[in-house]
Amino acid sequence: MRVHVHTFANIRDYAPAGKGLAELALAEGATVADLFAALRIPATVEAVTLVNGRRADAATRLNSGDEVTLFPPMEGG
Repeated sequence: MRVHVHTFANIRDYAPAGKGLAELALAEGATVADLFAALRIPATVEAVTLVNGRRADAATRLNSGDEVTLFPPMEGG
């Protein structure tokens, strides 16, 4: 299956060719954790994950055509 991945800030360093938008092929039934492994994002890197605009965790299953957005947590106020 294929998913669309949007990466921002320091997470972009793990995107294919360093591009902010990429299409990634994953096995059927893949999860967000599988996506992180495919992008080689270390477990020490914190990222807010959205799947189709909704907050997701590592166990969230992905479907073909999903839009996944990854960005670092934001602080401040």
